[in-house]
Amino acid sequence: MTNRTQPIRWLSIILMLFAIAGCVRSEDAVEGDDPAAPVAGNPGTPPAGDAPADPTPPATPPGDEMPPEDEMPAPVDPNPPTNEPELTDVQIFEQTLFPPLRDSANFCVNCHGSFAQPLFAVETVNDAYNAVVGQQKVNLSNPAISRIYLRASEDRHNCGGDASCDAIGATFLAAITDWASQAAPADPPPAAGTAAVSAKTTFASAVEQAAARVDTNAIAKFLLDEGTGTTATDSSGNGAAITLNIQNMEWVDGGGLRNVSGKAQASVADSRKIFDSVNASKAFTAEAWLIADNTAQDGPARTVTFSQDTSNRNFTLGQNAIYWQMRNRSANTGANGTPALEALSPEVDTSLQHVVMTFDEASGRKIFINGQLSIEDNTPDTLDWQDGYQLVLGNETTDDRPWAGIIRFVAIHSAALTAAEVQQNYEAGLGNLTTLRFDVSEAVGAPAMIEMLAADIDGKGYLFAKPRYIGEQTGVMVKNMRIAVNDTIPIASQAFRRLDMEIDANGRELSPLGAVIPASLGAMNDEFHLVFETIGNATGTPEGVAPSAPPPARPDVDEPDFGVRSFSQLNDTMATLTGIDQNSNAIRNLYEELRGALPATSDLLSYSQPQQVAIQRLANGYCDAIVNNNGRCSALFGSCQVNAGDLGSVGNSVYDSFIGSTVANQPLRADVRNEISSLIQDLGCAGGCTGNDAQTVLAASCAAVLSSGAITIK
Repeated sequence: MTNRTQPIRWLSIILMLFAIAGCVRSEDAVEGDDPAAPVAGNPGTPPAGDAPADPTPPATPPGDEMPPEDEMPAPVDPNPPTNEPELTDVQIFEQTLFPPLRDSANFCVNCHGSFAQPLFAVETVNDAYNAVVGQQKVNLSNPAISRIYLRASEDRHNCGGDASCDAIGATFLAAITDWASQAAPADPPPAAGTAAVSAKTTFASAVEQAAARVDTNAIAKFLLDEGTGTTATDSSGNGAAITLNIQNMEWVDGGGLRNVSGKAQASVADSRKIFDSVNASKAFTAEAWLIADNTAQDGPARTVTFSQDTSNRNFTLGQNAIYWQMRNRSANTGANGTPALEALSPEVDTSLQHVVMTFDEASGRKIFINGQLSIEDNTPDTLDWQDGYQLVLGNETTDDRPWAGIIRFVAIHSAALTAAEVQQNYEAGLGNLTTLRFDVSEAVGAPAMIEMLAADIDGKGYLFAKPRYIGEQTGVMVKNMRIAVNDTIPIASQAFRRLDMEIDANGRELSPLGAVIPASLGAMNDEFHLVFETIGNATGTPEGVAPSAPPPARPDVDEPDFGVRSFSQLNDTMATLTGIDQNSNAIRNLYEELRGALPATSDLLSYSQPQQVAIQRLANGYCDAIVNNNGRCSALFGSCQVNAGDLGSVGNSVYDSFIGSTVANQPLRADVRNEISSLIQDLGCAGGCTGNDAQTVLAASCAAVLSSGAITIK
């Protein structure tokens, strides 16, 4: 037994050594030392009969000893990966623009991170990305025209003073530029084929200029195209040129002045030309192209005024919240030009608008907006202008009625333009309107095109207006027309997206509207085409839906202890306080018009400025009903006039009737009295007034209190 087991034990030991040697050889192999690789004279497989190679590694020559295993260098990967995984667009946004949007020092997160649409500064990066991209707040092809950047750098929107806005704008521009540098190229758009689209066109292909202006009686015309410096010059060519001295205003690319906190004002001597001309003709027109920053400014905020101070003027074209307002000094209106004439429709918009006010003694006052008559007062009147006043753009001479926005053009005429002449000047635009033609022959199946007036507004947007169909083929259906820029359809300002009509004649106007479409690469490089849901027999894709906005974040403040009266409660309250029947025709019609704009709930956190404007209008209706009835007017104010030296009695009267001193948390009687006295002085009645002037002042005082928080908050 002993002799048989001994060889087996040695065989096991030998096999174990072979295994160990093989493991060591495998672990220690390096490139070029593959034991299986063939060598010279040995192709890898030994010839038959040759003994297998000795598995024992050769002895290491002296001086070349192998280092211990724990000191061996780490293996080197001969083919390391050359590319990191590409970042998604959301990840690039998260690393570039998202941090400054969330930084409270830049002010966005305070509003757009919780309650103000669009919610592009919310905590969840995907939701913020969807808001930024879905609502096209950045332009990665041209970061300098991104709305997020421009809102701070040019609009000065909620970013502090000039230095702060410039710094925030620079931060956003750098972040958007960084994002653009990392973003993947956009996929090329699919070929249009015979889809419901037009052929492409550019401004270089514009075929004609728009209509000429009517300037026969222009006595002052400011193109505001200097682009630099601190003065703007009258180019009417009528008499000595008027020079406007500019303070705290900024030049706008493409022409115009943005008012930051200043004005453009002419001297008394230069302004006298306007007085002399209009005083001789007894008629005038004030015309302006304007872009308001917001619909909250009032006073009215002065856009164009020819005045001495807040209480004495020859005329003013101003903004009173959502309405354009005209004041003109005449026998019927007095020194302050009140009662004013207000255009109720269309309302003030934050896009480019053409606003014109006219007066002549036989036809009275008129306001035109975008070429159309908005409101008129045909009462014959007598001009009562005074010498020594000054022409001012963007503010009052006293610097306390600033208007925020862009003034693109101003003209004063010594005649009242007719409706046709106003329309012609509207169609002429800013002098840079052209006609673009979009060929739709392939979609219609016959020679046809759509013409539109178009203009490069300020290097950052284009005006497209009054599209019309040109073609002999009638019975053509047109539905949902949108303007595409470089194969991208901007979401904003697609004013023709609700078209749904059948063309019944060659030259048929499709819409009287205009649209301001964001620029991309600039007028020299941008291409445009039209996209339809339906045109002729061609059918396209219906209008896309933007990514849904994320739900509002949970308020970071406690629910208020107070609420606001809802629409029916406000109407009932005003009727009870004033004693006016809410079922009278005037009040009922006004209430039905405003009900949708009045607060629907008592939630103060959802209360907005347009709701306050609607409340103000409802209060105006009730107060007008009071002052137009001598009995009610005398019952409320003691007499339907304002007595010199006793302005405070008006404030006391409305306080006692509407507020009272028996309710907690109400304003003090003296505070209300002082505010109403200041209002009366501002309305030009500091020395007392009677008749129509008194009615205007008393109605304004009544409405100021009836629409105040003392009434609306419960």
